[in-house]
Amino acid sequence: MILWILRIVALVFLLWFIAPIFKGYFNIGNKMGIILSLWVLLFYTNTPVFEYVKNLCYSYPMLTILWNIAKWLIYAFIFYAVVVTLAMIIASLVKPKSNATAITLGIRAEKDGPSPLLKGRINATKKHLDKNSKYVAVLSGGKTKLDYEHESHCMYRTLTDMGIDKARLYIEDESLSTYENVLFSYRIIEDLQKEKNLAIITDRFHQLRARFIIKKLGITAHVGAVNSRTSFLYIPTYYVREWFGLVFELLFRSQPHRQ
Repeated sequence: MILWILRIVALVFLLWFIAPIFKGYFNIGNKMGIILSLWVLLFYTNTPVFEYVKNLCYSYPMLTILWNIAKWLIYAFIFYAVVVTLAMIIASLVKPKSNATAITLGIRAEKDGPSPLLKGRINATKKHLDKNSKYVAVLSGGKTKLDYEHESHCMYRTLTDMGIDKARLYIEDESLSTYENVLFSYRIIEDLQKEKNLAIITDRFHQLRARFIIKKLGITAHVGAVNSRTSFLYIPTYYVREWFGLVFELLFRSQPHRQ
């Protein structure tokens, strides 16, 4: 019974990871999600195959060592994924201070306008700004190879069309990563002498990495989360993507693409 439940869950997630590909989204999140789902379906819950490989490995000392190493690596990865996912949720629950300056983090701008994820962040920005006429926001995002226009320009145009006063919006259009989103936006906040407490507007899965980058940059301001609504189709893909994005930020990101 347990194996059948695992098979059904793995199949559901396999289809869930595949679906964004038809919308043009194929990144480390759904690539790894597809691999993990197939591994559960074709190996872990396939008892004859699993037992055959296990018995074969235990027939040779070196393969036995590799089998046990692989087993503990899998356990470690599962533990890491659970801990990081819980940390993402916790980071998304931190409320911003009432005087915080908002930074809206960009994501893909498509041919016909904002992508579903960017649209969610735009809507969250409008809702946040509507709460208090004194709130302002830095719209952050350049033009990557996946964008049809600058992400920040797309956000600015959409928000002003929604009735948000242009004077409350500031554009940061050079960044090509979350690291640069935070770094370049905070420079704008400092130059304009705006309140340095921050309200980060992005999806729940993205809040932890943004907070991590802020700490990495030595920014000591209070950081709160304003969460956008993530389209159901992309939830597992982007949560898995963040598992690897956090490791990349920790191990490899030491400076922006440009100064």
